[in-house]
Amino acid sequence: MKKLNYISKAILVLLLIVSVKFSGCEQEDLDFYVDCDFCLESIPEYDTLWVFVTLNDENSSVPLEFFIGDYEDGQEDWIDTARVSEFFLVSEVGVEYSVKATYKQGDEVIVAIDGDKIRVVDGEGDCYPPCYYTRGGTLDVRLKEK
Repeated sequence: MKKLNYISKAILVLLLIVSVKFSGCEQEDLDFYVDCDFCLESIPEYDTLWVFVTLNDENSSVPLEFFIGDYEDGQEDWIDTARVSEFFLVSEVGVEYSVKATYKQGDEVIVAIDGDKIRVVDGEGDCYPPCYYTRGGTLDVRLKEK
């Protein structure tokens, strides 16, 4: 009976680890593989924050408002207009950024909001030390297909 108790605890711990790993919303959070070719020798201060928007006949350009922190906090950083469907910004690592995109669809105004931050992961357990790489940094405010 004691052996069964240890097995149950081991299974519970394994399930907990897997559930934490899959709790991220971004695709890169689901990637277990670490490519050691992309290791950095020191923790980066800045990296690439990707922004994805929808451009179509009604929206040849998309007004964007960028915020530091959550959109609800209202700490506006800057305003711009996207004229390409994807672009990147050099942004500070570890800082939450949010973006609000405003689209037209007929007589309606559609607002899309997303937020993310660039996280640094220590890959030393998988690669040679030192090994740091970044995850996250995707702001996806594309219109969803109906």
